Amino acid sequence: MTNASSTGLRPGHALILLVLFLLALLPRLYGANTVGWHWDGPGSFTLVNFDEAGSCRAALEGFKYTPFVGRQTIAIATWLGKGPGEGTAGNPRLAKAYCHSPEHLMVARNFSAVAGALTVVLVGLITLMLVPGQPAIAWTAAALLALSGFHISESQTGTVDAPSVFFIYAFLALLVHAINRGRRWALAASPLLLVPAIWTKYWVFAGFAYLALLPRSAWEYLSHGMTGRRIVVVVLATAILFGMVSNREFQGLGWYPLLALYYLFIPWRAIRRPMIAVWLLMPLVAYGITRIDIIATYTSGAMESGFGTGYGAIGWHKWLRNPVNLFAVLIVGLGLPACIFIPAGIRFLWRVGERRRAWVCLLLPVLAFALFMAFLAPVTYYRHYLPLLPAAAILAACGLFQTGWPGRRWFLVLFFVWPTLLAWDFLSDYQQDPRIELRQWYREHPQDRVFITYYVNPPASAVNSRLFTPEFAFGDAAVLRQADYLILSENWYDTAFANELNGPLVNAPQRLIKTKPAYTRFYRDALAGRNPLLQEERALNLRNFMPELVLHRSLYGTYQLFVGDIRIFRVAH
Repeated sequence: MTNASSTGLRPGHALILLVLFLLALLPRLYGANTVGWHWDGPGSFTLVNFDEAGSCRAALEGFKYTPFVGRQTIAIATWLGKGPGEGTAGNPRLAKAYCHSPEHLMVARNFSAVAGALTVVLVGLITLMLVPGQPAIAWTAAALLALSGFHISESQTGTVDAPSVFFIYAFLALLVHAINRGRRWALAASPLLLVPAIWTKYWVFAGFAYLALLPRSAWEYLSHGMTGRRIVVVVLATAILFGMVSNREFQGLGWYPLLALYYLFIPWRAIRRPMIAVWLLMPLVAYGITRIDIIATYTSGAMESGFGTGYGAIGWHKWLRNPVNLFAVLIVGLGLPACIFIPAGIRFLWRVGERRRAWVCLLLPVLAFALFMAFLAPVTYYRHYLPLLPAAAILAACGLFQTGWPGRRWFLVLFFVWPTLLAWDFLSDYQQDPRIELRQWYREHPQDRVFITYYVNPPASAVNSRLFTPEFAFGDAAVLRQADYLILSENWYDTAFANELNGPLVNAPQRLIKTKPAYTRFYRDALAGRNPLLQEERALNLRNFMPELVLHRSLYGTYQLFVGDIRIFRVAH
């Protein structure tokens, strides 16, 4: 009895976890093996997500990225007789061709799908260990992640995002087990899982979990004189401090004396004397750390890139973009009903007495990452927030069971039907990709000369299609007039509008990411019908019905990064 209560595991739990694993695996496997297939005929394959297989390319020395997952998928593909050919390693062109081939991508996608489904099991196990007396909380948390359309979509692609989250939570599960049971072997073995948790996608925040091993006296010493609310204020002030010194616009203005405002949030009379030096030096520490090249890359970003402006050009707008993105990921990732209960889950944590150290182990790295993504991160694609989703599902489940709503069966049905419908709506975008319908348009215009932007993905037979850049429309637009049609993909022209990289403020074109002010004006004029050379002939649009996605489309456009609307314009001659 002692063993069961301390771990949270009881007879029959393994069967429930197996059911949850299968519930998670089937839609992920389905997407992995259907997205991009048969667009141009039976057996054809079209690359949809251009970020897939980056780790594979790195493993073959053709791309600067972490090679951890790539080495595994290449090894599996080689075992299946579909490995890279001789001379591929070290040749960027051949490496890209192999890694984006359907033979390798099917391995990478299925690897990702299995990792995503196993993450659901890990969420169930972690929650059982944290709240052993209420297994329904564990099943709810795991089910929320299993039904998450956002998590499914990331698990069906051959990127490292879903495997990264799996390795992170595998490490956290082992460490929580070590803390709960006092197992020295588990603690000693935890670095073996810390390595993939960090190496898969440089998620250095995993190391914060070890702070849970600090003795209680150390925590009391560090927080001496601070109430719970004061600790929250100091943590937020410190995150904002790091956000300010890493902001390119703040650096350009040189308003460093303003950093002294940070000292107003420190309770100087209450803290211990040695800690005074720590808080006094914090602005200098923040300044020094964020000037280290490798750290500056992930906190400040460059001002320029090969596509125009760099990630650092957003300046002050990052302060609004980052928190908005965080909320967007949680709301779309779990659904509105689940997110409503997250505050109650946070309140539940304040009352946790037993297993407090295990909760700290789970939530401290997640909290550090959330603060980084809210205040510092220059690159904020939605998939970068993915490690937050399992922890949010656990908090939502805990919050739900602090209320009386689970006693109402009709509400529980609605609670799980909602994310199911949201996932259906979310994943339908991939199955009804406008680029599939675009194939019919190409069949109707076999001889027309066409300019296309990135991510249009024309059929292989479209020999008259050529990549477009806005310079073609500048001046007398002589180059643009050479074409009969211009096809724009939302996933490219959204650089001129509010989106996950630009945030909601887009009044300053010089702050927009991966574009140029002249490009922005062209795309905005084209979409608004103000360009006299372009007449919109057809719009191939995605259609959503769930409130979360409808609201997102109205404010930010399509949620997915590589699936979006298609606009076809006839070019005047």
